Amino acid sequence: MKMAALDAEDLLVLSTLLEGALFLVSDMTYQAREQRFVTVLTRKDDPSKAPAIAAGLHFNRVTKVKTIGLPERSSKAALPLIGLMFNPSDAPSGDVILAFEGDIAIKLTVECLEVALSDLPTKM
Repeated sequence: MKMAALDAEDLLVLSTLLEGALFLVSDMTYQAREQRFVTVLTRKDDPSKAPAIAAGLHFNRVTKVKTIGLPERSSKAALPLIGLMFNPSDAPSGDVILAFEGDIAIKLTVECLEVALSDLPTKM
């Protein structure tokens, strides 16, 4: 599956799809030069069924990243996603919030919303 979000409504759909997905702290990175925040996650198409699907998620046009309660990058902690939100400031810019269980959050300041989700190929 591939999906993009270019506005708050698209991000809401993506948030619903990713609710409960697991993000490893060690798989998150901010590429400042490229203005990109990238992570790998594990999601389920149907939460009642296995197996989980590995997917890549990236946010483009990111100018700043702030974290709240995030464990050390070297941590192997898996964070369950509660949801994604967009708080516009001076349109089309704003903040994307990735909210996780345990009062953990990542705030991405973006010039505009450019988000992409792509399932990763499974190993054979």
